[in-house]
Amino acid sequence: MSGGPSLALIFRAAPYGGRAPRADLDLALAAAALDRAVEIYLLGPALLQLAASRSPEAAELPAGYRAWAALPELGDVTLFAEQDWIDRCGEAGIDLLLPVRGLDPDELAIRWRRCRQALVV
Repeated sequence: MSGGPSLALIFRAAPYGGRAPRADLDLALAAAALDRAVEIYLLGPALLQLAASRSPEAAELPAGYRAWAALPELGDVTLFAEQDWIDRCGEAGIDLLLPVRGLDPDELAIRWRRCRQALVV
C-alpha cells in the first residue's frame, strides 16, 4: 500500500471481559481506514471475538459488534491467531466471521516484530 509501512495490532482480551473487546474493534476499524497495511493478532481467547454466533447483547455491546466482518472492506487487513486456538474453534463448531491465518506463538512474534509499528492492547 502507498500509505506507509504495516501496523501490528495485538489483542489479548477475551470476549465478554468488560468493554475491552469493543475498544479492540474500534481500534481495528480505525486502523483499517488509515490506508496502510494492518496486521491483527488475536492471542489466545481473543480469537473468540470473531465468533460468528456470539450474542453481543450478553456483554452489553451494540448489535453492530459483528462489525469485525467489515474490516476487509476498509483496507488491507490480515488476521492472525495461534493455530491451537483456531483448531479449538473448529473442534467446538465455532465459525469465525473472517479468515484467520494460524501460526504457532513463536511465528506470530517473529511476524509482528517485522511490522514498523505495533500496539499491544
